[in-house]
Amino acid sequence: MSRSTAWWVNRHRSRLVQLGIIVGLLCAMAVAGAMVTHERLWVLAPALLIVPIGILLVLKWMELGILMTLAAGMYVRLRIPTGTNAEIVFSFVLAAGCLALWIIHMAVEEKRVHLAPAPVNGPLLAFIGVVALSWVWGRVMRDPLVHEAGHPLASVVAMAVMIVLPASLLMTANVIRSIGWIKALVGLLLIEGLIVLVVDLGYVHGIGLFITVGDFLRSNSLVHLNAHGLLSTWCVSFASGLLLFHRRLSRLARLALVLYLAGWVYWGFVIRTSWLSGWVPYFVAVGAIAFARSKKLFLLLTVLIVVVAGSYYWRTALESETHESGITRLEAYRVNWRVTGKHFLLGTGPAGYASYYMSYFPTQAMATHSNYIDIIAQTGIVGMALVLWFFVLQAWSGYRMAGICKEIGDFGAALTASVFGGTVGCIVAMGLGDWLFPFMYTQGVPGFDLAVYNWIFMGTLWAWWRLEGVRRWPNGTTGNK
Repeated sequence: MSRSTAWWVNRHRSRLVQLGIIVGLLCAMAVAGAMVTHERLWVLAPALLIVPIGILLVLKWMELGILMTLAAGMYVRLRIPTGTNAEIVFSFVLAAGCLALWIIHMAVEEKRVHLAPAPVNGPLLAFIGVVALSWVWGRVMRDPLVHEAGHPLASVVAMAVMIVLPASLLMTANVIRSIGWIKALVGLLLIEGLIVLVVDLGYVHGIGLFITVGDFLRSNSLVHLNAHGLLSTWCVSFASGLLLFHRRLSRLARLALVLYLAGWVYWGFVIRTSWLSGWVPYFVAVGAIAFARSKKLFLLLTVLIVVVAGSYYWRTALESETHESGITRLEAYRVNWRVTGKHFLLGTGPAGYASYYMSYFPTQAMATHSNYIDIIAQTGIVGMALVLWFFVLQAWSGYRMAGICKEIGDFGAALTASVFGGTVGCIVAMGLGDWLFPFMYTQGVPGFDLAVYNWIFMGTLWAWWRLEGVRRWPNGTTGNK
């Protein structure tokens, strides 16, 4: 080895170690997947060539990893087989890999693992710990007659998903180094929303080109257009926040945002009236953003939504939805309580209550379609308390930041208001489905695609506060230490 090569290796030793670890893990995952199935094996070869380049880029710009994770959840359908029913989606691989790189970078380069101060750090770190503890507790305290509902690894994967999601918020809050990256994330979201509107509405109204595009995306095994989950809520939240709080926008931009919002109202409320998760959270988000802007505007919008939207829903979908969803959900909650009531402290562990269902009353097993019920069932009242604590701090801090920034009327004001509205929308949506913590036996790991952007965008609030908001905040605190 030449002297110059030895000098270069010594200088970059820590990064080479990181690169070796990550490449080794990814290669091992690829080989394991190939051993399980030969399906789509050709995809792995170019992936292994691209991965090292991607790692080097992420090491230089950690923000790029977050952007790639968001894009993968929106567009990439590629899944890694595990030999179980729990296929690993690409967005989960990216998020977990970026988290590993971030932690290794702090440990090796900065010589300490630390987080920027934020009131949400405590409840999120505690919840991550409780998820791991509940997995152990659920197996130690499991009834002797209960057998594993699925593959033994399913609960481990479920635990990993429940840990990586809130950890993604912490990573987003800490690694973003400029406001430009936050704008890139918001821009990616709004563009995705625009594509969804154009393609979906064109498909619904029978326009030939969009029917062809829609059929291609529905049948393609590698790419898709992810319009499920709370995409509509976040698109509407950011469009509303920009419209109401960003005073420097041109009239043309404001007109475009109004049309954008109208398109989402038509997409979610008019076309998909019976799918409450598609429009109730974004109406709530708009109300929250309006409340942060003006109490009079909030009252006006509330009356408008209740009268117009309420009467339309009453005439078109209330009776069928009450029968199909309302009564069924109440029965699902009752069945779930037969398990949760006996494991109230720390729950049955990630994906744990499914094993009780299949062991004791398989014919009555029903998905709860509620994150609140699922979290209590899996992590107990301790886990639920931590989740509620987090959401109270997140929503309250977002509201206070929006109130301070609204007179400035820039992107920061729009961001804080939008994240506040989106957070309130998430709080409501958790009661309508497992949109923030996908349950292993309903959405499964593919639900990570739908859930991760909730956590990333909630994390942008704290990234912005760390970069710029602290200078606007009295005494540099959110009031929630």
